[in-house]
Amino acid sequence: MSNILLETKYVGEIEGSFYLPDYQRGYRWTEPEIRLLLDDIYESGGSPYCLQPIVVKKRDDRFELIDGQQRLTTIYLIYKYIEQTVSKLYKPRFTLEYETRSESALFLENIDLTQREKNIDYHFIANAFEFIESYFEEKSGGKSDVNTLILAGLLTDLNSMFTKSVSVIWYEVDSAEDGIELFERLNIGKIPLTSSELVKALFLKDSAQDEMSGRQEEVSLQWDLIEHELREPSLWGFLSNIDADQMPTRIDLILDLIAKKSARNKEKYFTFFHFDAEIKKKKLEGVKNPLLDVWGSVYHVFLTLREWYANHDFYHKIGYLIAAGVPLSKIYEIWRNGESPAPLAKNEFLSELDRLISESLGLKSREELAGLDYNANKDRLQKVLLLFNVETERLMDEGKRRFPFDRHKDKNVKWSLEHIHAQKAESLQKNKDIQVWLESHFSLLQSPENNFIKADDELIEKMTVLIDQLRSGKDPGNVRERFNEIQQEVTKLFTPKDDVNKDDSYLHGIANMALLDAAQNAALSNSVFDVKRCRVIGYDKDGKYIPICTKHVFFKYYTPSNPSPIFWGQSDRDNYVEAIDEKIAPYYSGVEGDAEENADGETD
Repeated sequence: MSNILLETKYVGEIEGSFYLPDYQRGYRWTEPEIRLLLDDIYESGGSPYCLQPIVVKKRDDRFELIDGQQRLTTIYLIYKYIEQTVSKLYKPRFTLEYETRSESALFLENIDLTQREKNIDYHFIANAFEFIESYFEEKSGGKSDVNTLILAGLLTDLNSMFTKSVSVIWYEVDSAEDGIELFERLNIGKIPLTSSELVKALFLKDSAQDEMSGRQEEVSLQWDLIEHELREPSLWGFLSNIDADQMPTRIDLILDLIAKKSARNKEKYFTFFHFDAEIKKKKLEGVKNPLLDVWGSVYHVFLTLREWYANHDFYHKIGYLIAAGVPLSKIYEIWRNGESPAPLAKNEFLSELDRLISESLGLKSREELAGLDYNANKDRLQKVLLLFNVETERLMDEGKRRFPFDRHKDKNVKWSLEHIHAQKAESLQKNKDIQVWLESHFSLLQSPENNFIKADDELIEKMTVLIDQLRSGKDPGNVRERFNEIQQEVTKLFTPKDDVNKDDSYLHGIANMALLDAAQNAALSNSVFDVKRCRVIGYDKDGKYIPICTKHVFFKYYTPSNPSPIFWGQSDRDNYVEAIDEKIAPYYSGVEGDAEENADGETD
């Protein structure tokens, strides 16, 4: 890595002459950006608060300001306002000048609001200064003698925060760095200076060679190894629910885990601040090689995660928990065993994983399982079926099978709870969906292979006429009314006789639910069992991923004797629930209360 200087620096310590090269546009911040900056500073309340990076390159006795112009100019204007309002003692310790617009630097030094329309730079600078003025007048309560004292106190406190708690990430690149190329990478190319890039620089910058005891090359190779292995789809799918395309640097997962950054934390450089503070802390504690010590913890976490991935039981139990929304950080902290010097033993950790799985389900018995309802317990049903699929893979073929979490989390697939046998098709509102439904069921009824279901000529005629009218693109009129009548007749044909006159509450129970990628196909969602079975067979022939238990449902693997290929009847449902119960029974909990609500709230 090139010779860089990377540190956190208090705003009050920024000094020197900064010039903006001609490849940058001028100052363009407006009220929302300035208000956000000031609000964030005041909300920090004097606690350490760090602004985003200021990227510079030393050029003789000046700094070329490559990134951070908007922030640094705003800080300059705030200082100018404090100087004007309180005392010249608070004037900025740095200057800003422009390579091709020298008059703008003069305007910054002596802001004259009456000249704001002279050019575009003056316009934005004057507007920003005016907003800063109004912000503090509003905060102090307006113009009066008493409020003037309040204002002075506010600005004095702000200056104190600039010198004691508010800092910037100071990123000074090698003087040989191409400023234009770096600017384009950070701004025009939209490739940000990420937290992981900054953390990497802490370890690999030239100035850290002595502190790394000559092992920078080794650490660099290990960093690349971690990044490479985390790009393996199977490992990433096991560890994370985040789409791979949204995580340009995968090592962030490990760095954020160590920094205890939650999903709710939107501070872009939180993880960098953690590592910077941790290294400084170890230096103060007299640790011989603080950088190596901190890096050792990073590599150890990676080895731990890789060990979990390699272990058959850990892989499936942890993989399920993460897919079900339990944070990796929570699982890791349990493994670490609090303040204990040693992590949990394997058997203890497995017991804790089983406990977390029980909490995620919140079920105490088969009776509760059978009582789950699509309308009231959708989230819990989804978790039950996910665990059913995971456990089926885990226990098959003497541990030689692995559930494909990466394929299950494919961004192009939307798994949803689907009724195995059709529910009522009121949700089909579009003529296109109605047409697809009619065509698929018509094909099934007319198939030469259909020796089980016979539709009368009147039903076939009604279907034929409506299909032809819908295909013509013209509005045939009364589509919903005509379709509802056809749909009821067709569904009745494909419903076992014992179920025809039965209360249809069974439709929404777990005995009639499976995971299916049907979110983009309303017609398939509302189809009878045999249509869905044919579709699943087609998916399987095309090599598409189908959850193993969904495949077993439509291939009738759960019905031990005389299974009907076209119906999903009472016997099918009973055997299916028994199979689910067998796989998830070890995770039933005897704890009273609703565990699902607690588990669902933990989604960091």
